[in-house]
Amino acid sequence: MGMNVKKSKSELKDRIWKIRDYIQELEDAKDEIIDYLNPTKKMDDNPNNIWITDAKEFYYNTVAAWEMLRAASEGKEKYLDNSKGYLYAAKSRLAQSISDFKTFKDDNASILEEKALKAFEKCWKAFSSEFEILTPKIEIKTPFETIIKVSDLEYHLPCSICGDISVIFKIGYGRFDKKESLVFRGITHESSLNIGLAEKLFEIFKKEDLSMVHDFMKKYRVYEGLDAYCPNCNKIYCWEHYNAEEVFDDGFYDCTYGTCPKGHRRMIDD
Repeated sequence: MGMNVKKSKSELKDRIWKIRDYIQELEDAKDEIIDYLNPTKKMDDNPNNIWITDAKEFYYNTVAAWEMLRAASEGKEKYLDNSKGYLYAAKSRLAQSISDFKTFKDDNASILEEKALKAFEKCWKAFSSEFEILTPKIEIKTPFETIIKVSDLEYHLPCSICGDISVIFKIGYGRFDKKESLVFRGITHESSLNIGLAEKLFEIFKKEDLSMVHDFMKKYRVYEGLDAYCPNCNKIYCWEHYNAEEVFDDGFYDCTYGTCPKGHRRMIDD
């Protein structure tokens, strides 16, 4: 048994080390993109400096994800979420960088775009495989609560898959609030609503009807409603299990789509 465990750990270490080869491909793609955007190597007054930064960030976030994954594989489980966070950030910055590139209409840009996407796809698949192995298995004896009452002033909505808190509603102060409001924190953004709406929302929570919470947000916040909610499933999902994907247009954020585990896809933030 001990020998098998030792072998398993050795194989895990080898697989994670192998990801460096994929990251090297990503670095090559990053360097070629930078050379394309900055052929003179002079950074001063280069109008493409912001795009060069995007290219660097999708690479460096991937490297950080790898470092965190190595730490997680050595028994430091707290670094696993950090690795996922860096990888999602890399995916977002890559999407932004590719959006930047679409403003160029030549074949070289298309080739570099495809190279970067293929290299990152290899990294993504390798990371995802290790995440699945290293993520502690949750033994679900009873279903997760649909709505968690933390206090009379705060409610949480957990992911129906993993139980992570995906949505928070509370009376308090948002980042830019000067007075108390009904603060919403979802998987895509944070916002503040009129505190006068809190009583109405908290009455809805007592009914434990997520569709009514979604309708409330559609009426009083945004058309997309509750970002972590899948209307078809009538369930809440975290960023990871909703497979959230940011979309960029000419390098600027456009929207975010979510695709639930059952394949239902919708725009969750615009």
